Amino acid sequence: MNEKANGGPSGPRLTSRDWAGEMAPENDVSDAFSQFQLKEYENISQAHFKTNEVLATFYRYFLLITAIPITTVGLALLNFSKDGISEEARILAFLIFGVSAVLLSLVGAAVISYIEGLRLDAILYARVVNSIRDFFFKKPGAADFGSSVLPRNSEKPSYDGFGASFIIYHACALMNSTYFAAGVLVLMLDKTVQLQQIQVSNCQWAITAISFVTLMIAQIITRRRLVADKARKGF
Repeated sequence: MNEKANGGPSGPRLTSRDWAGEMAPENDVSDAFSQFQLKEYENISQAHFKTNEVLATFYRYFLLITAIPITTVGLALLNFSKDGISEEARILAFLIFGVSAVLLSLVGAAVISYIEGLRLDAILYARVVNSIRDFFFKKPGAADFGSSVLPRNSEKPSYDGFGASFIIYHACALMNSTYFAAGVLVLMLDKTVQLQQIQVSNCQWAITAISFVTLMIAQIITRRRLVADKARKGF
């Protein structure tokens, strides 16, 4: 009878305390992982909001930088002669605007590419936060808190798609391409003639259009490449 109470000939029977001892390490691991997820949630949430703040700051400075060519032309044209704008001031204005417009358009293209990379990182952070939120809402007792209002899908938000970021990126790309084409056109013009006598040949118009389209396509391809590289990593 004692043999059966103790589990029979095959061995002693485990008591509830023994089961608790067996399960304790597993519970400790689960609690440790939950604490890790909580800390990860806090850190990544902060990183997400910080990245959004950096994005807004970068766009403000970008718009400020794009105003430089117009400002420099205005300063150059302050050199007036008795008959109007002197030839030296006109040549200086053409050169300053042309060179600064070309350089700033290229810098602008690099800046918005960097900003796009930051945006993709912010989306990655949001996806990780969603996955952690989903982890906790699947735990026992989570139903007591009601359904999740915020998303739990780790595949949302999408890296690509039509939205505010899409519009802002392509608007900035359009501005860069316009500055680039304008700078190229100004550098090709005859700077010795009066402003009202300037004529643009068909060849110059064609080169200007090609310059605009080339930089615009390059920026579109760059964005698609950044999105594809981020998606290819499996995030």
